Amino acid sequence: MNHTILLVDDLQMFLEIEKDFFKYAQVNLLTARDGAEALDLAKSHKPDLIFMDLQMPRMDGAQCCRAIRSVPEISGTPVVIISSSSDANDKEISVEAGCNYFLTKPAGRDRFLEIAREFIPGINRRERRIPCNVGAVLNVNGKAIACSLHDVGSDGAFVVTDFPGEPGNVVNLSFTLPDGTVIDSPCKIVWTSESIVVRPKGLGVKFALMPKEVRSSLTRFLEGNSKR
Repeated sequence: MNHTILLVDDLQMFLEIEKDFFKYAQVNLLTARDGAEALDLAKSHKPDLIFMDLQMPRMDGAQCCRAIRSVPEISGTPVVIISSSSDANDKEISVEAGCNYFLTKPAGRDRFLEIAREFIPGINRRERRIPCNVGAVLNVNGKAIACSLHDVGSDGAFVVTDFPGEPGNVVNLSFTLPDGTVIDSPCKIVWTSESIVVRPKGLGVKFALMPKEVRSSLTRFLEGNSKR
């Protein structure tokens, strides 16, 4: 049975963009143009996840989120509120309304999918992520920052760190596998978990330019652990 995601925005252009993010995912998509319509759909369809714009007519995202939290049958529905402004007040209003994550526009497909996977695991992911607790080092502009891995896959990892990275920035990540192989790879920051409640604070990164022999060692490690 496919999961259901509700996308809410008063601008059809943004709804079409967000729908395109999930076109290869095995999910059912619902759309609404304001908070009042979203609330009705949430009550009738009980979606597994809601991505909702903050600034909308009739009922805005914060008001709708607050209303969702007041209805017992849907009060636990994960809600991601999206704002075109990075104003701290917008985030405060959204968090107080009970949202699970506050996202600032523009946000690309990778970030939407990574956030969605926190609530609906496995959405459009080719490789399985292996939970782990491995010490690692981020190198940012020549500065070494101690960190650890929360999970790792052949495409990337989630790094537990207080470093305030920004999506799109490139950093270097190094860690050592149990067999002694050192993974040292440039990475692109895809998303941050500052506002997400189901992960520690950190960064979602995607590996880049990893040497073939190193990637092979990582693949063997992942295959060995996936059988346990």
